Amino acid sequence: MVSRHVLQQCAIAISIASLIYNIAEGVISVVFGAESSSHALIFFGIQSVIEVLSASLVIWRFLHGLKPGEEGDAEDEVNSRTSKDLRVERIATLAIGTLLVVLALAAVGTSIASLIAHEQPSSSSASLIISACATFIMFLFWVPKRYLAKALNSSTMNGETLCTMSCIQFSAALLIGSLIYRIWRAGWWLDSATAIVIAVLFCWEGYKMIRWASNDRFDGGCGCGQEERKDIPEVTQPPQGG
Repeated sequence: MVSRHVLQQCAIAISIASLIYNIAEGVISVVFGAESSSHALIFFGIQSVIEVLSASLVIWRFLHGLKPGEEGDAEDEVNSRTSKDLRVERIATLAIGTLLVVLALAAVGTSIASLIAHEQPSSSSASLIISACATFIMFLFWVPKRYLAKALNSSTMNGETLCTMSCIQFSAALLIGSLIYRIWRAGWWLDSATAIVIAVLFCWEGYKMIRWASNDRFDGGCGCGQEERKDIPEVTQPPQGG
């Protein structure tokens, strides 16, 4: 049995860890990108700002939700959220959805510019190491975030999960594109083309989040069905009084 309060604390903890990691990743990527004149690596570092902002919104949202003694089942929580709780959830969901759209548009713009300029992807060791580490580490963050989004039935946490997945896929695109370019010089366009496809998909997800947060029927839930959440342990309410 896991209390909702504990799950909220876990959401805050994983978001703080994610925030710290992404700050470090961003700084390192920009520094090495500048040294190797790699625009892709510089953009990769700058996009970490999106994940930092997204993680900050999750922390803000769940700090507002830490109310010992008022926890309940995830479905009950959706039905019993106060207007203030719902407002916080709505703002955070709307903001993260907007961040996803901004990230997607920036990725599309950068990729199109690279294609037009016939820019060669970076095949430096720094680029390969950074993108490989980012793909692996962000996946380790994504797994518990996905679990928490379902367990807490939170649209904010679900949005953070999508942000993390977008970073994983952009990291993988950078890694694979760099590896292919080392072997096949004519494949210089692959990472930019892949990034555009990924960006379009996440732009759509961000748009759906914005629409959901703007809807009058918004209840703060992540939209996870019962079948998707059947593997989540029951969230119980601790005994009242003492």
